[in-house]
Amino acid sequence: MDFRIFKPQGVLKDHVQGIWSLFVPPDQLVEEKKLLFSDAGSGIMFNLGGEVCFGNHCHPEGVMIMPNSKEAQYVTLPPGTVLAGIRFHPGMGYSVLGKRFDHPVSIADEPEQLHFLASLQQQLGHCRRHQARIATMYRWMKHHLDIDDSAPHAITEIVKAVQPNSRHRPDTVSPRQIERHFQKWMGMTPKYYQRILRVKQSLELLQLAPDIRLADLAAEQGFADQAHMTREFSHIAKITPKQYSLLVKKKQLQSR
Repeated sequence: MDFRIFKPQGVLKDHVQGIWSLFVPPDQLVEEKKLLFSDAGSGIMFNLGGEVCFGNHCHPEGVMIMPNSKEAQYVTLPPGTVLAGIRFHPGMGYSVLGKRFDHPVSIADEPEQLHFLASLQQQLGHCRRHQARIATMYRWMKHHLDIDDSAPHAITEIVKAVQPNSRHRPDTVSPRQIERHFQKWMGMTPKYYQRILRVKQSLELLQLAPDIRLADLAAEQGFADQAHMTREFSHIAKITPKQYSLLVKKKQLQSR
């Protein structure tokens, strides 16, 4: 599998986590199966070849709106798969698309709401390399982004305000309003978002230091204890800390 990702700076930085492109060679003997961890973000996926399965849902060629990620899920990629996509920061999918989607939606199911994505799908279909696909999506995103719109800035400030140890505190927004905003933009509570962040940050630390004592990791990341961390991992990441640590160490050995 060949995967490339570009993380925008400048005007797109607060909206887009990454613009990506993926290819599975058609002569590959086995399908790829990957565990995608939750990041609370949403995205647009362009399936340019092959039938891709996320969990129990399989998607043929076309454009799919991927909902805010609340739990990890497995993605199955058969040989010959060609995908590209735009991954939004938490809450920003609502700003760009004007609506929150609670499950994967094809633009064929909402032609009036999402018709503007069809032309981008056609452009990507003519691209033969990762760089061309990423550049095409980047230009499209810059063209369609309303940089004078105050809504994205408000979303960024409110989402940052609930992050652990954050010093961002919008004076004009009450805790009850923040709760309503999170439900409107992301379909989750601020508390659940914090749980996702804590697991995400713990996964990143294990990636860097797989030999860390799990009890120390739990204390450092603010879990009540190691058992609490394991329960949160099992629910949100669909893998235990010990299993992930062993997986990271195995990959490190294979790369030597």
